Amino acid sequence: MQVYIDYFVNNWQTYFQMVWQHIYISLTAVGLAVVIGVPCGILCLSFPRVKKFIMTFFSTLRIVPSLAVLVILIPVMGIGMKPALTALTVLAVPPVLIQTTLGFAQVPAFMIETAKAVGMDEKRMFYQVQFPLAMPYIMGGIKMAASEVIASAALAAYIGSGGLGVLIYNGISLMKTEYLVIGAVSVAALTLLGQLLLGKIEKWFLKYSM
Repeated sequence: MQVYIDYFVNNWQTYFQMVWQHIYISLTAVGLAVVIGVPCGILCLSFPRVKKFIMTFFSTLRIVPSLAVLVILIPVMGIGMKPALTALTVLAVPPVLIQTTLGFAQVPAFMIETAKAVGMDEKRMFYQVQFPLAMPYIMGGIKMAASEVIASAALAAYIGSGGLGVLIYNGISLMKTEYLVIGAVSVAALTLLGQLLLGKIEKWFLKYSM
């Protein structure tokens, strides 16, 4: 236990810097995935002919390991934050896209018919009926994306973008078990915290959207 105490006493500034880097890259990747995935999911709903292409494209990207994407991007983008964000965004888009498409597809037909019967136009029906009903599915996709990104962001340390992966890889190279334990537990704690915060956001959104 003393080695863990000594680490935080001597390296607390470096540790919190790595935590912040990990949070920053994860939030940015998930945010980009939402910006890309939700509109693409809505596009799939509006244009069924485009759905197969979009779903196939992002599903194919998803099966490529994040580390392989990083290696491919390094000659193009170099090392640092840009290739790491790109690889993590590629990882995060598919669950958001799939759940968005599923959410809108699961809106009951009678709800749409009722909305039309009371005189709602397409815009009002989307924002007041379809989007609120699809929101639980969308949030489910965002939660899945966040979990995958936070866990995979450790790979970003390979190309110099920082984060808790630095601590893990230092533990491996220096054969320091305490580094590995602190890094792994910190990543797990961030994943759990992210799920709790997203759950709170979901409850708040659903409360005021109904």
